[in-house]
Amino acid sequence: MKRQWHWFILVVLMFCAAWSVTAQVKQKITFWAFGSEEAAKGDTGELWKDFYKKVFDQYMAKHPDVEITYAIRGYESGGTTLFMDTAVAAGTMPDIYLDSNIRISKYYNQGLTADLSAVLSTADRTKYGNILKDFQTPDGKLWGIPVSGGYWDYVINKTLFEKRGLSNLLPKAPDYSWTTEQYLKAARAINDPPRVYATAFFAKSPSMDSAFNAFFGGFPGVEFYDPKTKTFKINSPQAIEALKFLHTLQTENLIVPGPAGFIDDDIDPYWINQQIAMIGGANWYTKIANKAIKEQGLAPFEYILARYPNKPGAPATPVATSDPDGFIVFKQKNPKDMDKIIELIKYLQSPEIASSIAGGWSKVPLRSDAKNPFGDKDPDQNTWVNAARKFGTRNYYFNTGVPNFSEVRQAWADARQAFWQKDADIQKVMDDFVKRANQIVKQ
Repeated sequence: MKRQWHWFILVVLMFCAAWSVTAQVKQKITFWAFGSEEAAKGDTGELWKDFYKKVFDQYMAKHPDVEITYAIRGYESGGTTLFMDTAVAAGTMPDIYLDSNIRISKYYNQGLTADLSAVLSTADRTKYGNILKDFQTPDGKLWGIPVSGGYWDYVINKTLFEKRGLSNLLPKAPDYSWTTEQYLKAARAINDPPRVYATAFFAKSPSMDSAFNAFFGGFPGVEFYDPKTKTFKINSPQAIEALKFLHTLQTENLIVPGPAGFIDDDIDPYWINQQIAMIGGANWYTKIANKAIKEQGLAPFEYILARYPNKPGAPATPVATSDPDGFIVFKQKNPKDMDKIIELIKYLQSPEIASSIAGGWSKVPLRSDAKNPFGDKDPDQNTWVNAARKFGTRNYYFNTGVPNFSEVRQAWADARQAFWQKDADIQKVMDDFVKRANQIVKQ
């Protein structure tokens, strides 16, 4: 009897030890996403907090050795990274963060992000195409994993061209690509100031930069910034060629006068009232036009989404994506923790979940095998997706790997204000910007 009691005690101790080990190996992973927990997803109306609970509950049911806690934050700090910056300063940041490239790249630029190359297989990488370049280190590693983006393409008021009998000058379906020569021919023909201007720009605020920068995509060899040498290249001969083409729009009076002093609010009414024939930044301008037509009773008009023009002989310009969203992982104190974190991100970037996250933000997934969550309900989204899968995408914010990017971005806005003077010395303007920007990144 005494021996049996000893065996019983031994079994109990072994069970307790096993339970203790199991409890100890359960890894806690924290996940934050930009937004608001009380906000609803754009595609289904489901609250974001409920969506993530469902996603993580399903994952934890299959991975009992992982415990995930999550939060959705950002709106409460005015749409900034203040909440994250505070956590970083205190050393209490999450393991995983999901936000726009322009915000998460800040943490990569500060050397805080982990290598995520192991997340994507070779097959996965082919699904993303060249958008991966915006999440790559100079040596080819991945500091982030892209998820979704909005279409920041070129939009043309088709109705204006048809009324003038000029529709033959527009880029043709199905690709809607055209050369800079064809673009200028159409711009000169439709321009009839002050009734109609061919196009418009604004430079008083930084927010037009990506729509302006997308013109560089049609000129092969143009580099904005070299992350390897940490120097700016936008004063190169290739860049000056592209900028001279752009400046033609100013010297020939093909744009709304005074772009150096405009912000977006100054230009929006011109587009809504059909005083601008075409402009970059399609997802914004299609949105405000459709809203004004519906809510203000303004005259409806047809538009087409087109590629930014490319230099003759060059391939079609990669489609612009408005600040793609992605995952980052903050560096871990214990490298062994990365294994389970990487497995979780593999799950989150899968086609089904990536599609749902994109739909929730009213954007499109950047994986080519992920379903467009809006389908035929949003023809603009479909047009963009098809073009992106054919021509590739590019993030024209040019923020990846740029230290102190917000300061550089303001310096670029200042340079564009100088550029939009009719008598601008383009080479000098770019040389001055490069000198200033190089000093900023070295601070």
